[in-house]
Amino acid sequence: MLIYEAQHYDLMTNYETTDLNFPSHLHRCFELVFVVEGEMEVIISQRCFHLKTGQFLLILPYEIHSFITNSQSRAKICIFSPDFIPTFQRMIEKSSLENPVFNLSLEAKTLISRVLFSVNSNLLEQKASLYLLVSELMRQTTLIKVQKEPELLHSILTYIQEHFMESISLNSMAGTFGYSYNYLSKYFNAHVKTSFVVFLNETRINYACYLLSTTEKNITEIAYLCGYENIRSFNRNFVKIKLSTPKEYRENQTSLYVEL
Repeated sequence: MLIYEAQHYDLMTNYETTDLNFPSHLHRCFELVFVVEGEMEVIISQRCFHLKTGQFLLILPYEIHSFITNSQSRAKICIFSPDFIPTFQRMIEKSSLENPVFNLSLEAKTLISRVLFSVNSNLLEQKASLYLLVSELMRQTTLIKVQKEPELLHSILTYIQEHFMESISLNSMAGTFGYSYNYLSKYFNAHVKTSFVVFLNETRINYACYLLSTTEKNITEIAYLCGYENIRSFNRNFVKIKLSTPKEYRENQTSLYVEL
């Protein structure tokens, strides 16, 4: 079972977890793990990494990963959008980390904990801390270029992220990737655990929420920017997924805008 978490667009969130066990999943964001107490195993793209108390681990966007705690663990997790560190995001394209496990000095650990695992830090502190973090990480590991073409699932999800604002369909994607419609439909449902249409609508509506929260564009314009050909279809899917109208959502949200 593979879970796709639609965490998108200028997001940073953090939480603390105890005895974390979570099945294979992936998402657009980076994920930083800090083990406060105990030990855990993190499986990334079929490679297993063992984390002990005081260690950090960084998971890159779209890496399939899972968590296993065999005895006891307490960890802090920070999930953040690639848009926070665009320079590093460009550096890691078509690459993976040889070893995503790393350590920080006491001073750096104190700063990271105060800024990234707190709700009170500001944008400049967050970006500065993230670049400090990845700088320290790269002192302790290297990038490995991907030797083979990305797996089909990764290619499909990346394609959707890059083209969901256009008029795309599973049939057109099947032609793009050189597979039959029936094969691609079964493959997508088996790995993502939902239909292509549902996934595409969730991707578009997530982006619509970002635009509603961070811009003053009118709702009709947002609908077209998200790939919908008419406002009726946009409104219907928005209410189905978010349980509110676009107007209600905009009125109830505080801005999450991140200046790049």
